[in-house]
Amino acid sequence: MVKIMLSTRMFLLAMMVVSSGLAGCGLAVPQIKEFWDQDYPGDIATNTPPVSGTAQIEFEIKKRIYCDLRRAVQTANQYSVKEIDGNKTKSSSLIPSDWGAQVSLTLEVDESSTLNPGVSLNTPMHNATVNFAGEYLGQASPLTSAATSAATYSFLSVPQSYAFALGGKLSSTATRIDKFDPYYSVAELMTPIGPKSVCNDAFPENDPFVAIGVLPASSSPLIKSDLGITEWLVGAMFTNRHIPSVQQTPLPPPTPTSLRDERAKLLKQGYSPGEITQIMASNAPKRGGGGGKPDTVTLEIKFVIVTNGDVTPTWRLVRVSGNTAAPFFGIGRTRIHDLIVTIGPSGVATANTHLASQIGNAVSIGNRSVLAAP
Repeated sequence: MVKIMLSTRMFLLAMMVVSSGLAGCGLAVPQIKEFWDQDYPGDIATNTPPVSGTAQIEFEIKKRIYCDLRRAVQTANQYSVKEIDGNKTKSSSLIPSDWGAQVSLTLEVDESSTLNPGVSLNTPMHNATVNFAGEYLGQASPLTSAATSAATYSFLSVPQSYAFALGGKLSSTATRIDKFDPYYSVAELMTPIGPKSVCNDAFPENDPFVAIGVLPASSSPLIKSDLGITEWLVGAMFTNRHIPSVQQTPLPPPTPTSLRDERAKLLKQGYSPGEITQIMASNAPKRGGGGGKPDTVTLEIKFVIVTNGDVTPTWRLVRVSGNTAAPFFGIGRTRIHDLIVTIGPSGVATANTHLASQIGNAVSIGNRSVLAAP
C-alpha cells in the first residue's frame, strides 16, 4: 500500500513538472524559450533595456552561426587551388572573395492541448447459457446411448452486458515562427577576429549579456551542439573547386523588340499579365552574361525536439465507466530549430538556390505540423 502511494505521488509530481513547462499549451502564443530560461528585467541605472529569454536565445544562436561562419571561411581560405588560365597557372583561395553567405534561421514552436472525456453507461446482465449444434447440456444418465453420453457437456455460462458510450474531443494548437535571413560577404567574414570581436573566446565580456553580468539563455541545440560548419565548408569547397560545374551558354541580350514579341507570344498562350511578368523575370538571369548554375554549396541543420505528457483518471463502476480509452488530457510542445547556409557567387542564381532550399524546408515543416496535429 505504501509503495502504491509513493508511486502515485511520484507520477503526480512528474506530471506537475511537465505541466509547468507546457502551461498554456495551444491556448496562448508560445515562447521560443524554455521555462527555465530567465528574462532579464533591465536596469534603468545602466540604461539597459529588458531582454526576454527568447531574445537572448535568438541573439546567441545568430552569434554562434556568424562566428562559426567566420572561422570556417578563414580556415577554408588557408588552402589554395591551382587554376589554368590559358598558358598560365595561378593559385587562388578555395572561396573567392566576391562570394557571399546567405543564411536562413527558422525557430518554430508548436504547442497543443487535447481533452478527451468519455463515459460509458453500463447495464449488467445475467450470464447466458449456450450450447453448440450436436451438443447436449446436462448430465448423461445410464439410460442414454453411448453417442449421446459422449456429446453431453456441462452448462456453458458466458458473461454479457450492455454499454452506451458517450465521448468528445477538444483540442487546440498554437504556432510561433521566428525567422532571420542575414547575409555576409566572404570579404567581411575574412576580417581577422580582433580583441573586441564578439567571436573572440578569450574575451567573453564582448558578449553584451555577459558584459552586464547575465548568463544568457542557451536552451537551443543550435547553441550547444557542434554544428560542423568548418568541416563541411572545407570539404564542400575542395570538391567544388576540383570538379567545377559547366556553365550554360548565355542567351543573347534582349532587345525591346524581342521583349515585346516574347510578351505577345505568352499573351496568346493564355497567360495573365501578372504571370507573364513572373515568367519574363525568371528568364532574365539567363540572358546576357552567364546565366549558368553557379557552384553554390548548401548546408541544412535541423533539430526537432518533441515533449508530450498526458493523464488519464479511470473509473470502472457497476453502472458507469469513465475514460477507459483515449488519454483524458494531453499536452505537447514541439520545437523545430532549422538552419540553412548557402555559399556561392553573389547574384540571382545563388539567391534562387537558397530560396529553393527555404521553400523545401517550409513544405517539410508544414507537412510535419499537419501530421502531428491532435
